[in-house]
Amino acid sequence: MATLCPLKKILVVEDDDAHAELIRRGFSDFSHQYELTVAGTVKEALDCIRSSAYDIVLTDYLLPDGRGGDLVAQSAHIAPVVMMTSHGSEQVAVEAMKSGAIDYVVKMPEVFDAMPRIVERALREWDHMLERKRAEEALRLQSHRLEHEVAERKLAQETLRLSEEKFHKAFDSAPLIMVITDLEDGVFLDVNSKFVELSGYSRHEVLGRTATSFGWISPQDRSAVVAKLRREGQVAGFVVSLHSKDGRTLKGEYYCDRITVDGCERLLVIALDITERVKLEEQLRHSQKLEAVGVLAGGVAHDFNNILTVMGGYCELLKMDLPEGNPARDKVIQISAAADRAANLTRSLLAFSRKGEVKAAPANLNEIVKGVEKFLQRIIGEDIDLTTSLAEGALWAVVDSGQVEQVLMNLAANARDAMPKGGRLFVQTERHDIDAAFVHVHGFGTPGQYALLTISDTGQGMDEATRKKIFDPFFTTKVVGKGTGLGLAIVYGIIAQHRGFVNVYSEPGIGSTFRVYLPAIGAREPEEAHSAAEPAVHGNETVLIAEDDLHVLDLVSSILQQYGYSIIPAANGLEAVQKFKENPQVKLVLMDIIMPVMNGKEAAESIRDLRHDARILFTSGYTADIIRSRSDLDEGAELVMKPVKPAVLLQKIREMLDRQ
Repeated sequence: MATLCPLKKILVVEDDDAHAELIRRGFSDFSHQYELTVAGTVKEALDCIRSSAYDIVLTDYLLPDGRGGDLVAQSAHIAPVVMMTSHGSEQVAVEAMKSGAIDYVVKMPEVFDAMPRIVERALREWDHMLERKRAEEALRLQSHRLEHEVAERKLAQETLRLSEEKFHKAFDSAPLIMVITDLEDGVFLDVNSKFVELSGYSRHEVLGRTATSFGWISPQDRSAVVAKLRREGQVAGFVVSLHSKDGRTLKGEYYCDRITVDGCERLLVIALDITERVKLEEQLRHSQKLEAVGVLAGGVAHDFNNILTVMGGYCELLKMDLPEGNPARDKVIQISAAADRAANLTRSLLAFSRKGEVKAAPANLNEIVKGVEKFLQRIIGEDIDLTTSLAEGALWAVVDSGQVEQVLMNLAANARDAMPKGGRLFVQTERHDIDAAFVHVHGFGTPGQYALLTISDTGQGMDEATRKKIFDPFFTTKVVGKGTGLGLAIVYGIIAQHRGFVNVYSEPGIGSTFRVYLPAIGAREPEEAHSAAEPAVHGNETVLIAEDDLHVLDLVSSILQQYGYSIIPAANGLEAVQKFKENPQVKLVLMDIIMPVMNGKEAAESIRDLRHDARILFTSGYTADIIRSRSDLDEGAELVMKPVKPAVLLQKIREMLDRQ
């Protein structure tokens, strides 16, 4: 059974009730992790701090009985304090940080939403500060203890020097790396057990040698440490790279001070192994890049989906007008297919940033490859030969077919860029069983049956350093203007959302092979096509359309009028409510969710106040998370996401109108 994390107690010092409520809402999805207490003045806050222990304090800059800095001065030694202000300036920021605040934020809607991340970041920084203080205190205590022990040994038995038992108990049992060296040359005089454990060197191998001679630290790093020591008298928290005997590179936080041993000045070095911490910080930066792309994709999605709705909708209307065999019809179909691929690209960006929804369904991977094969050939060009090898029989997996196509196109485009003078591209599908032994040997994966998609090229290949970064957002080896650095990052995000994984093998001058593993499902019999009559989508009812994008409004009005419906247009929610009130013949309201003046949710509530059984169908080009955060649609609300095909929209409208 998993252990529940204790609640983190947060003291919010805010005299503005509206801002306090927004902060509470920011933590609404994390109520199982945080407990909030609100105080309106400095006095109330100090009373709370004296009577209870808090993990962190969030305080306004200006309060009725003082400044946030007054609170920081009296509580920053107890818990971390984050300063908030409505009007940010450099002077306020400097004053906040000088007073002892651990962070400073300007109150904005996106900041309130991000409060859990801000708090976690502040708590991590607080932990790092405490860790550094403990290390500095350990250095001071150890230095004092060592000098005392050495002095005692000189009095008791000068010939024993550094081997005296009490000294070694303090020195050798320390949980941190500890080394005593000659000050001038850096010759190792003694090392503790933690050094032996982490470095892989025995005492015999290092005593009498310098750290640079056997590669423990680079000459540049040692020179920087010695220069800082001479300049400041001691070294605290200086990060260096340490190299173990087996080739591993560790990140060490150095703390150095002079000590006197046998009347000679020596250098005591304490190193804190922060390798894991550095990895976690790198993961945090990576997740922040993903978040940045997510914000970008979410913002673009609405307008882009409105554009695609217009493009796709008019293509569908043109296809209806053009008879089979008309050359123009094929061109319209190609435009429509391109609009569909653009919609898939938007969904892929959102999937990569965890902002979108994967529309997964059982699909035959072989059929997906066949369907996109011609388009792949167009992507790579005529000077690259494309060869496909498909698994015998159907290869089933639960996937979003459009996103898997996007994976294939992105990998093909990547291969094309690696073969500027032509070459060969191989696409292969096969079944693959992964067991525990495979996971142990390769270091990735989960045991089970997988559909394996392999894409290989004969291009330039890449070295190990490049291979480790290729899935990072915005990383690209192309010249400025020739690449976004998102193609392979999107691939990684899509596969991760499908609970799969991707592995890359590459060597410079030989080529690259990408292996994409997707969880497979058992063989399925294809469903027999039933020749059902096309559902009736015509009607003669009156439909009220509320849409702030005039192009989308014109398109949807045109489609519905073509199929017999009467249309009443509205440019925003307020106008929609007024026209609904004036036109009792309206049978259905088709409404965008996020509009100016009055949004869709508010308009729907007003319309249902006028007629409780009003049929309302919402549309939106925004992502699901933005809809939830800004509109909070009621459970069971009818919704179609843009871009929506005319046939799908007509069928949904007809279904709602015919519903009893």
